[in-house]
Amino acid sequence: MTGFKPVKTKRTSESILEQIKNLIIEGQLVPGDKLLTERELSERLQVSRASVREALSALNLAGILEIRHGEGIYVKRPAANSVIEPLAFILLLEKDKLQNILEVRKALEVEAVGLACERRDEQDLKRIGELVAAMEADLPETRDAERLDLEFHLALAQAGKNPLLIRLMNTMQEIMGQTLRVTRALWMSATAGTARRLFEEHRDIFRAVTGRDKEKARDIMYKHLWKVEVELARLHRMRKEREAGEGC
Repeated sequence: MTGFKPVKTKRTSESILEQIKNLIIEGQLVPGDKLLTERELSERLQVSRASVREALSALNLAGILEIRHGEGIYVKRPAANSVIEPLAFILLLEKDKLQNILEVRKALEVEAVGLACERRDEQDLKRIGELVAAMEADLPETRDAERLDLEFHLALAQAGKNPLLIRLMNTMQEIMGQTLRVTRALWMSATAGTARRLFEEHRDIFRAVTGRDKEKARDIMYKHLWKVEVELARLHRMRKEREAGEGC
Protein backbone atom coordinates (compact mmCIF):
# COMPACT_ATOMS: atom_id res chain seq x y z
CA MET A 1 0.00 0.00 0.00
CA THR A 2 1.56 3.32 -1.10
CA GLY A 3 0.76 6.84 0.01
CA PHE A 4 2.04 6.79 3.59
CA LYS A 5 4.95 9.12 4.38
CA PRO A 6 7.19 9.34 7.45
CA VAL A 7 5.74 11.66 10.08
CA LYS A 8 7.97 14.58 11.02
CA THR A 9 5.87 16.73 13.32
CA LYS A 10 5.24 17.33 17.01
CA ARG A 11 1.56 16.37 16.67
CA THR A 12 2.19 12.81 15.65
CA SER A 13 -1.27 11.29 16.08
CA GLU A 14 -2.91 14.24 14.32
CA SER A 15 -0.56 13.82 11.36
CA ILE A 16 -1.47 10.14 11.15
CA LEU A 17 -5.15 11.09 11.18
CA GLU A 18 -4.59 13.59 8.37
CA GLN A 19 -2.75 11.04 6.23
CA ILE A 20 -5.43 8.39 6.59
CA LYS A 21 -8.14 10.99 5.95
CA ASN A 22 -6.40 12.16 2.78
CA LEU A 23 -5.94 8.60 1.53
CA ILE A 24 -9.69 8.03 1.94
CA ILE A 25 -10.55 11.34 0.21
CA GLU A 26 -8.17 10.56 -2.67
CA GLY A 27 -9.64 7.09 -3.08
CA GLN A 28 -6.44 5.22 -2.22
CA LEU A 29 -8.36 3.71 0.67
CA VAL A 30 -11.99 2.72 0.10
CA PRO A 31 -14.65 1.11 2.32
CA GLY A 32 -13.73 -2.50 2.97
CA ASP A 33 -9.99 -2.01 2.47
CA LYS A 34 -7.71 -3.54 5.07
CA LEU A 35 -5.03 -1.26 6.52
CA LEU A 36 -1.51 -2.21 7.40
CA THR A 37 -1.05 -3.62 10.87
CA GLU A 38 -0.23 -1.35 13.78
CA ARG A 39 3.40 -2.48 13.65
CA GLU A 40 3.63 -2.01 9.88
CA LEU A 41 2.13 1.48 10.11
CA SER A 42 4.56 2.37 12.87
CA GLU A 43 7.49 1.29 10.71
CA ARG A 44 6.16 2.92 7.53
CA LEU A 45 5.39 6.23 9.28
CA GLN A 46 8.49 6.10 11.49
CA VAL A 47 6.52 6.82 14.65
CA SER A 48 5.82 4.99 17.87
CA ARG A 49 3.18 2.27 18.00
CA ALA A 50 1.49 4.26 20.78
CA SER A 51 0.91 7.18 18.40
CA VAL A 52 -0.47 4.85 15.73
CA ARG A 53 -2.72 3.18 18.29
CA GLU A 54 -4.07 6.55 19.45
CA ALA A 55 -4.90 7.64 15.91
CA LEU A 56 -6.52 4.32 14.99
CA SER A 57 -8.59 4.26 18.17
CA ALA A 58 -9.83 7.78 17.49
CA LEU A 59 -10.79 6.87 13.91
CA ASN A 60 -12.53 3.77 15.19
CA LEU A 61 -14.57 5.84 17.65
CA ALA A 62 -15.44 8.29 14.87
CA GLY A 63 -16.81 5.43 12.76
CA ILE A 64 -14.21 5.86 10.02
CA LEU A 65 -12.30 2.64 10.70
CA GLU A 66 -13.39 -0.71 12.07
CA ILE A 67 -10.97 -2.64 14.27
CA ARG A 68 -11.76 -6.36 14.05
CA HIS A 69 -9.81 -8.14 16.78
CA GLY A 70 -7.89 -11.04 15.36
CA GLU A 71 -8.58 -9.95 11.78
CA GLY A 72 -7.23 -6.45 11.24
CA ILE A 73 -8.20 -2.83 10.68
CA TYR A 74 -10.63 -1.94 7.89
CA VAL A 75 -12.08 1.20 6.36
CA LYS A 76 -15.66 1.08 7.52
CA ARG A 77 -18.43 0.76 4.97
CA PRO A 78 -21.00 3.60 5.03
CA ALA A 79 -24.05 2.86 7.15
CA ALA A 80 -27.31 4.66 7.74
CA ASN A 81 -25.43 7.37 9.63
CA SER A 82 -22.96 8.03 6.80
CA VAL A 83 -24.12 11.66 6.70
CA ILE A 84 -23.00 12.07 10.33
CA GLU A 85 -19.59 10.39 10.05
CA PRO A 86 -17.84 13.19 8.10
CA LEU A 87 -18.84 15.63 10.84
CA ALA A 88 -17.49 13.28 13.48
CA PHE A 89 -14.23 13.15 11.54
CA ILE A 90 -14.01 16.94 11.33
CA LEU A 91 -14.76 17.38 15.01
CA LEU A 92 -12.20 14.74 15.86
CA LEU A 93 -9.51 16.64 13.98
CA GLU A 94 -10.61 19.90 15.62
CA LYS A 95 -10.76 18.54 19.16
CA ASP A 96 -7.90 20.75 20.38
CA LYS A 97 -9.49 23.90 18.96
CA LEU A 98 -12.12 24.71 21.55
CA GLN A 99 -13.16 27.93 19.83
CA ASN A 100 -14.23 25.94 16.75
CA ILE A 101 -16.18 23.45 18.85
CA LEU A 102 -17.98 26.23 20.70
CA GLU A 103 -18.98 27.84 17.41
CA VAL A 104 -20.41 24.53 16.18
CA ARG A 105 -22.26 24.11 19.48
CA LYS A 106 -23.75 27.58 19.12
CA ALA A 107 -24.97 26.88 15.60
CA LEU A 108 -26.60 23.60 16.60
CA GLU A 109 -27.94 24.39 20.05
CA VAL A 110 -29.62 27.73 19.37
CA GLU A 111 -31.76 25.94 16.80
CA ALA A 112 -32.18 22.90 19.03
CA VAL A 113 -33.65 24.92 21.89
CA GLY A 114 -36.03 26.65 19.47
CA LEU A 115 -37.33 23.29 18.29
CA ALA A 116 -37.60 22.13 21.90
CA CYS A 117 -39.94 25.05 22.63
CA GLU A 118 -42.22 23.97 19.79
CA ARG A 119 -42.17 20.20 20.26
CA ARG A 120 -41.37 19.34 23.89
CA ASP A 121 -43.82 17.14 25.75
CA GLU A 122 -44.39 16.53 29.44
CA GLN A 123 -41.85 13.73 29.57
CA ASP A 124 -39.21 16.07 28.11
CA LEU A 125 -40.03 18.76 30.66
CA LYS A 126 -39.83 16.23 33.47
CA ARG A 127 -36.38 15.07 32.36
CA ILE A 128 -34.99 18.57 31.82
CA GLY A 129 -36.52 19.76 35.09
CA GLU A 130 -34.85 16.90 36.96
CA LEU A 131 -31.50 17.88 35.50
CA VAL A 132 -31.97 21.52 36.50
CA ALA A 133 -32.88 20.45 40.04
CA ALA A 134 -29.79 18.23 40.16
CA MET A 135 -27.63 21.16 39.00
CA GLU A 136 -28.93 23.28 41.87
CA ALA A 137 -28.37 20.48 44.37
CA ASP A 138 -24.82 20.14 43.06
CA LEU A 139 -23.98 23.71 44.11
CA PRO A 140 -21.61 25.03 45.26
CA GLU A 141 -19.14 22.14 44.92
CA THR A 142 -20.26 21.26 41.35
CA ARG A 143 -18.83 17.76 41.63
CA ASP A 144 -21.16 16.45 38.93
CA ALA A 145 -21.40 19.63 36.85
CA GLU A 146 -19.85 18.31 33.63
CA ARG A 147 -22.19 15.35 33.32
CA LEU A 148 -25.29 17.34 34.22
CA ASP A 149 -24.40 20.13 31.79
CA LEU A 150 -23.88 17.69 28.95
CA GLU A 151 -27.08 15.76 29.68
CA PHE A 152 -29.05 19.01 29.87
CA HIS A 153 -28.01 20.05 26.37
CA LEU A 154 -28.64 16.57 24.95
CA ALA A 155 -32.08 16.48 26.60
CA LEU A 156 -32.96 19.75 24.86
CA ALA A 157 -31.96 18.25 21.51
CA GLN A 158 -34.12 15.20 22.21
CA ALA A 159 -37.04 17.47 23.07
CA GLY A 160 -36.81 18.97 19.57
CA LYS A 161 -37.84 15.60 18.08
CA ASN A 162 -35.51 15.94 15.08
CA PRO A 163 -33.71 12.59 14.68
CA LEU A 164 -30.88 14.05 12.61
CA LEU A 165 -30.23 16.83 15.11
CA ILE A 166 -30.26 14.33 17.96
CA ARG A 167 -27.69 12.21 16.12
CA LEU A 168 -25.55 15.25 15.44
CA MET A 169 -25.61 16.15 19.12
CA ASN A 170 -24.79 12.60 20.15
CA THR A 171 -21.92 12.57 17.67
CA MET A 172 -20.56 15.66 19.40
CA GLN A 173 -21.13 14.24 22.88
CA GLU A 174 -17.58 13.14 23.70
CA ILE A 175 -15.98 16.22 22.19
CA MET A 176 -18.54 18.42 23.96
CA GLY A 177 -17.57 16.66 27.17
CA GLN A 178 -13.92 17.53 26.56
CA THR A 179 -14.92 21.13 25.84
CA LEU A 180 -16.95 21.37 29.04
CA ARG A 181 -14.13 19.92 31.12
CA VAL A 182 -11.61 22.45 29.86
CA THR A 183 -13.87 25.49 29.90
CA ARG A 184 -15.25 24.73 33.35
CA ALA A 185 -11.81 24.03 34.81
CA LEU A 186 -10.50 27.33 33.50
CA TRP A 187 -13.62 29.31 34.27
CA MET A 188 -14.39 28.02 37.75
CA SER A 189 -10.86 28.67 38.93
CA ALA A 190 -10.84 32.24 37.66
CA THR A 191 -14.30 33.72 38.24
CA ALA A 192 -16.18 33.91 41.54
CA GLY A 193 -19.88 33.06 41.34
CA THR A 194 -19.60 31.35 37.97
CA ALA A 195 -21.21 28.10 39.11
CA ARG A 196 -24.32 29.88 40.38
CA ARG A 197 -24.63 32.00 37.23
CA LEU A 198 -24.28 28.97 34.94
CA PHE A 199 -27.00 27.19 36.90
CA GLU A 200 -29.29 30.21 36.60
CA GLU A 201 -28.78 30.35 32.83
CA HIS A 202 -29.72 26.68 32.51
CA ARG A 203 -32.74 27.26 34.75
CA ASP A 204 -33.86 30.22 32.64
CA ILE A 205 -33.52 28.18 29.45
CA PHE A 206 -35.71 25.49 31.03
CA ARG A 207 -38.33 28.06 32.03
CA ALA A 208 -38.43 29.47 28.49
CA VAL A 209 -38.85 25.99 27.02
CA THR A 210 -41.61 25.25 29.54
CA GLY A 211 -43.40 28.44 28.49
CA ARG A 212 -42.81 27.75 24.78
CA ASP A 213 -41.06 31.12 24.53
CA LYS A 214 -38.93 30.31 21.51
CA GLU A 215 -37.41 33.77 21.05
CA LYS A 216 -36.36 34.03 24.69
CA ALA A 217 -34.98 30.48 24.80
CA ARG A 218 -32.87 31.04 21.69
CA ASP A 219 -31.62 34.37 23.01
CA ILE A 220 -30.58 32.91 26.38
CA MET A 221 -28.89 29.93 24.74
CA TYR A 222 -26.97 32.15 22.32
CA LYS A 223 -25.77 34.44 25.11
CA HIS A 224 -24.96 31.44 27.32
CA LEU A 225 -22.65 29.92 24.71
CA TRP A 226 -21.30 33.29 23.58
CA LYS A 227 -20.19 34.10 27.13
CA VAL A 228 -18.34 30.80 27.29
CA GLU A 229 -16.50 31.73 24.07
CA VAL A 230 -15.58 35.19 25.36
CA GLU A 231 -14.47 33.96 28.76
CA LEU A 232 -12.43 31.15 27.27
CA ALA A 233 -10.63 33.59 24.97
CA ARG A 234 -9.94 35.90 27.90
CA LEU A 235 -8.57 33.11 30.08
CA HIS A 236 -6.34 31.79 27.31
CA ARG A 237 -5.02 35.29 26.73
CA MET A 238 -4.29 35.71 30.45
CA ARG A 239 -2.52 32.35 30.54
CA LYS A 240 -0.32 33.23 27.56
CA GLU A 241 0.58 36.59 29.11
CA ARG A 242 1.46 34.88 32.37
CA GLU A 243 3.58 32.26 30.62
CA ALA A 244 5.33 34.98 28.62
CA GLY A 245 6.07 36.86 31.81
CA GLU A 246 7.47 33.78 33.50
CA GLY A 247 9.73 33.17 30.52
CA CYS A 248 11.36 36.60 30.78
